[in-house]
Amino acid sequence: MEWLMLLVLGAGGGAGAYAAQRVRVVRAERRELAAELEQVRRVADQDVTVFGEQLQRLDDHVADRRLDPAAREDYQVALDAYEHAKREVARIDHFDQVSALVDTLATGRYAMVCVRARVAGRAVPEPTVPCFFNPQHGPSDGKVMWTSPRTGTRSVPACTRCSAQLRAREKPEVFTIGIGGRKVPYWEAGATFHPWSRGYFPEGQASASAMMWMYATPDIALMGGVGGFDGFGTNGGGFDGGSFDGGGFDGGGFDGGN
Repeated sequence: MEWLMLLVLGAGGGAGAYAAQRVRVVRAERRELAAELEQVRRVADQDVTVFGEQLQRLDDHVADRRLDPAAREDYQVALDAYEHAKREVARIDHFDQVSALVDTLATGRYAMVCVRARVAGRAVPEPTVPCFFNPQHGPSDGKVMWTSPRTGTRSVPACTRCSAQLRAREKPEVFTIGIGGRKVPYWEAGATFHPWSRGYFPEGQASASAMMWMYATPDIALMGGVGGFDGFGTNGGGFDGGSFDGGGFDGGGFDGGN
């Protein structure tokens, strides 16, 4: 009888230890998820700040100009997008909200392009997906052949400036994210940041194929870092562009007010 009681007590103790271990694992997973969300939230917050700076440059550009009703409407769309983004970025508590926020920023940047076109007397461009190399550059105005050393060559959307840099065999201005003390292209920053890029390149759109192509790159955390950038190809060739020092908004095909 005594041995039976010991067996029961031992089983109960084992179950208790398992339950305690499971609680620790769940708590660790929650902390990891919260840390990942905070990382993405910081990137989104930076994006909102950059958009605000772009709006300020646009305001300086049109300050002494009389806007027609269509231009005023586009300008209001951009302003509303910024105000909405400022409110929403602080409330992000789920990855899906990041994608929705970024879509708002893309809408605002297209509206800014429309304002500039109307002020200059040009035709308003058709809406396009953002520049692949740095979505903060605003809408793309064409595609370029670009080579990744890990996934090959593919046509990707690019702004005017990034396209010109590639033709000149220069590094395009890529949006980068700090990972492990290094700056890496956003598409190599791991799955944590996929919601941010999916906001600019939603699934179901033709542009999403370029992102799926880049997401095939081995996860940065498993690689222990990346060695740089191979990125040009108009005749199927490529060049080693070294490490990135891009990021943020620096003109691009989308004129942010320089």
